[in-house]
Amino acid sequence: MPLVDGGSRITNYIVEKRESTRKAYSTVTTNCQKCSFKVPNLAEGCEYYFRVLAENEYGIGEPAETTEPVKASEAPSPPESLNIMDVTRNSVSLAWPKPEHDGGSKITGYVIEAQRKGTNQWAHITTVKTLDCVVKNLTENEEYTFQVMAVNSAGRSAPRESRPVIIKEQTMLPEFDLRALYQKTVIAKAGDNIKIEIPVLGRPRPAVTWKKEDQILKQTQRVNYENTATATILTINECIRSDSGQYPLSAKNIVGEVSEVITVQVHDIPGPPTGPIKFEEISCDSLTFSWEPPLNDGGVPISNYVVEMRQTDSTTWTELATTVIRTTFKAIRLTTGVEYQFRVKAQNRYGVGPAITSESVVANYPFKVPGPPGTPQVIAVTKETMTISWNEPVTDGGSPILGYHIERKERNSIVWQTVSKMLVSGNIFKSSGLTDGIAYEFRVIAENLAGKSKPSKPSEPVFALDPIDPPGKPIPLNITRHAVTLKWTKPEYNGGFKITGYTVEKRDLPNGRWLKANFSNILETEFTVSGLTEDAAYEFRVIARNAGGAVSQPSEPSDAITCRDDIEAPRIKVDAKYKDTIVLKAGEVFRLEADVSGRPPPTMTWTKGEKELEDTAKLEIKIADFSTILINKDSSRRDGGAYTLTATNPGGFAKHIFNVKVLDRPGPPEGPLAVSEVTDSMVVCWGHPDSDGGSPITNYIVERRDKTGLRWVKCNKRVVTDLRFKVSGLTEGHEYEYRVMAENAAGVSEPSPTSPFYKACDTVFKPGPPGNPRVLDSSKSSITIAWNKPIYDGGSEITGYMVEIALPEEDEWKIVTPPMGLKATSFTITDLKENQEYKIRIYAMNSEGLGEPALVPGTPKAEERMLPPEIELDAELRKVVTIRACCTLRLFVPIKGRPAPEVKWTREHGESLDRASIESTSSYTLLIVENVNRFDSGKYILTIENSSGSKTAFVNVRVLDTPGAPQDLKIKEVTKSSVTLTWEPPLIDGGSKIKNYIVEKRESTRKAYSTVNANCHKTSWKVDSLQEGCNYYFRVLAENEYGIGLPVETSESIKSSGAITARDEVEPPQISMDPKFKDTIVVHAGESFKLDADVHGKPIPSIQWLKGDRELTSTAHMEIKTTDFATKYQFRIFAENRYGQSFALESAPVVAQ
Repeated sequence: MPLVDGGSRITNYIVEKRESTRKAYSTVTTNCQKCSFKVPNLAEGCEYYFRVLAENEYGIGEPAETTEPVKASEAPSPPESLNIMDVTRNSVSLAWPKPEHDGGSKITGYVIEAQRKGTNQWAHITTVKTLDCVVKNLTENEEYTFQVMAVNSAGRSAPRESRPVIIKEQTMLPEFDLRALYQKTVIAKAGDNIKIEIPVLGRPRPAVTWKKEDQILKQTQRVNYENTATATILTINECIRSDSGQYPLSAKNIVGEVSEVITVQVHDIPGPPTGPIKFEEISCDSLTFSWEPPLNDGGVPISNYVVEMRQTDSTTWTELATTVIRTTFKAIRLTTGVEYQFRVKAQNRYGVGPAITSESVVANYPFKVPGPPGTPQVIAVTKETMTISWNEPVTDGGSPILGYHIERKERNSIVWQTVSKMLVSGNIFKSSGLTDGIAYEFRVIAENLAGKSKPSKPSEPVFALDPIDPPGKPIPLNITRHAVTLKWTKPEYNGGFKITGYTVEKRDLPNGRWLKANFSNILETEFTVSGLTEDAAYEFRVIARNAGGAVSQPSEPSDAITCRDDIEAPRIKVDAKYKDTIVLKAGEVFRLEADVSGRPPPTMTWTKGEKELEDTAKLEIKIADFSTILINKDSSRRDGGAYTLTATNPGGFAKHIFNVKVLDRPGPPEGPLAVSEVTDSMVVCWGHPDSDGGSPITNYIVERRDKTGLRWVKCNKRVVTDLRFKVSGLTEGHEYEYRVMAENAAGVSEPSPTSPFYKACDTVFKPGPPGNPRVLDSSKSSITIAWNKPIYDGGSEITGYMVEIALPEEDEWKIVTPPMGLKATSFTITDLKENQEYKIRIYAMNSEGLGEPALVPGTPKAEERMLPPEIELDAELRKVVTIRACCTLRLFVPIKGRPAPEVKWTREHGESLDRASIESTSSYTLLIVENVNRFDSGKYILTIENSSGSKTAFVNVRVLDTPGAPQDLKIKEVTKSSVTLTWEPPLIDGGSKIKNYIVEKRESTRKAYSTVNANCHKTSWKVDSLQEGCNYYFRVLAENEYGIGLPVETSESIKSSGAITARDEVEPPQISMDPKFKDTIVVHAGESFKLDADVHGKPIPSIQWLKGDRELTSTAHMEIKTTDFATKYQFRIFAENRYGQSFALESAPVVAQ
């Protein structure tokens, strides 16, 4: 109450307020009877001044004001939740959101308290201003509950408790947060810097490793990676095309290991087109040339090619075209005879690549006049006309044949006349106006753009005579599976001349052409057509020819004839004399004869032992359809034996064995002759003859010949049945050679091979040492040595060699060769001690014994000779190996190396070789892939390695196949009647350029696709004429010269609710307006006012303004405008980390226009 009441009782109080931002007070109440008052309807968070005035019967007194502004606020609401974000063995990380209501006053902080399990007391931990807190120094394995309270100027909020939590160390499997990478792929332009930052989760903190393909990523100044506490960062500065590829990364801790693959695509301008530039067509004023697409397209499709030209006498290039889509171009309006050069560049969306330049070429006709046509043949004759035909020239000169000129002359004339009034386009011409009975010749001249050819050879002279009647209809006499015998009647009218021959023609049924069946003149009215196909149907006809040269029309065709045998098993019939053994003497002739029956006619073969006999000058074999004869001339002992005749047809086979025995003189005794005990006599030894000629050996005749004489002298006067004989009575110092003949009841055999010359009483010595002993090779357990024959053999042939070894410090020698010695002049000593040195010596031996030894120089050591690996790729494998699909790929590569190298085959991009069969030895490796397909194309890398090093080579393989599936099929736009599709070319083109794409669709209620476009040359297509509301599936297939490839269909991610539905987008109408229009708008009379609202929806809604129930229209004082519809958007952004999501930051409304 006032201290001074003005002398009158206070009747009431007046309470007023004002906002701190205003200067004028407003009355809250004018009739307050108490000394306190609650001021309602204050704006939360606003600051106010208040004043109170007392009133008595004399008026209102002075006011009493608050000195400081008072904020209209209260204690805040508690945070919505208290979240446990992380737990360690002695700490807990807490986080919470802001309270929904701050009580009208700014939150100044948050109070954190903790309660231990088993107690009722809350302990104060700390006060923080942030929305998170780490509570430390907790007891391990104890359970705690935490609470948080928000604080503002009005006080604390109610507490918000957490869930109970036990304090212990937490573990977590590593995890990569890849949400920021779309489809785990990073695309960059060459020259840009790439930075890939990937958050990494896991407890304890995992170790992160990066790779490039399957190799650990090597960090350089340009390419490196960094691992932070929460993320791993890969940085590639000034990226290049080779940085493209797969980048696997893995994170590992004690819980486990996870891995992901990041794909990096670096795009650049394309490389040069693949050459050489090929000139397809050259004329006097134009050139057509082609090239192949670049091997490097820069990572994106080639959009077009730039073609430039220059004359070779100029250095200035002229641009001909900049939007060439195909890989072929025609340069026109060129100057004839001028030499030009062209170059081509490829362009993609990143720019124009380097050029490829052609060879110089002259604009001129590249062809000449054609060659002469084939000799014309007269194919039809009357007394007034002749029809001729001919073959095209062997060469057209490089330019298509425009037509032919026909010339004619009488046989006795030398003047040729042109009878064709204009160029004849075909190769048949009918000449008229002939004289009856005159013989005519024809010739033909071809013409192209370059001019006329030389004339053809003239036709045979043919008389202008009326044609003869056709022969009678051919009738089959005998039919087999490969031949038909026909018979027909002579023509009724022969045209006035004797019939000189017939021509038989055949035709395959049902649609074959008539072909000539005989290759020599037929004089009779019967002929056998051979070389036919079993079970095939034919027709035959006959054409007659007379002495005047007239040719008849063909006869009526025969009935249809099918080549088929009647099946009858073969049977062999022989004379009774052949059932016993046939005995004859050497030099005589024997005959073996047999008759054979069966249908079809059997195939007959003669064999002796396992060998089939063939017709020779000595052995004559005659085979007819149903008989055969074998005649052997000048028979010898070896011609005896069993001769087997086999007859075979589809019905079976039959055999007959003829036994033949030939009596002959014995064969020569077996050599070589051995001569021993050489003094003034010699002992000659020999072997039994191979054949005794069918009679026992009764005697051997031994003959000798002096080297100085010519006559052979018989040595034995008595009968010799042993295989040795001592020849005595020899002249000392003379040389003799010997031969032996066997004798039986049939006579004396041919002599045996003669022996070498032996000198009577010739002295024999031991041989000299072998020459040039040397080491060829060595290993850890062997040494290979070689030597030459001794210069001196001691007068006797060297019979072998012996090798001995000893340790360097010892004189005890060990023989390492077989007891009989070696015949060769090289030997490998085995079972040696590794790295041990040896002494080695070699002896030669003859009939007298061992000669002097030859010592191998030095002390060779048993050690492994090292040889670095080598790969010997032949010329074919150095090129691109091209192979058709479904064939077998064989890569045979010779290799070298000591020790034998290890062989490893790989693919360039790590593709599997499970389908490959690999065979490797120390000298070669062979890789075989059967039934190859498009995925087997690429680079095959061969690596061989041993302890001396390694060697790598590669073979490029291109499989010609249909293309793979197109990539990245997307739905670009959908309306009620159409769908727009886009896709990327296939990764694999099958070794051939993609010609076109095939677009197909099907309704979801059907199983079969229908073709929308079978010749699409773009990578997008708009499918029209769809039925509104229907569900569709779509697929796209690529096609090259080898066929249609695999399809790509609309993916599951696109049809998440089923198939694609053709319909317009529908959105209900919505109206939004400024909030001020929600309250009553007060205006004074005479003033203008404006109402506006945003309206949007699909399809565009119709708009109607009403006042009460009456529709408003535009008048003189009221204007209604409807502008273009625009959609207004508002955006908000959240930040998120491992503890949760932040509050949103909202944008102002934005109109999309």
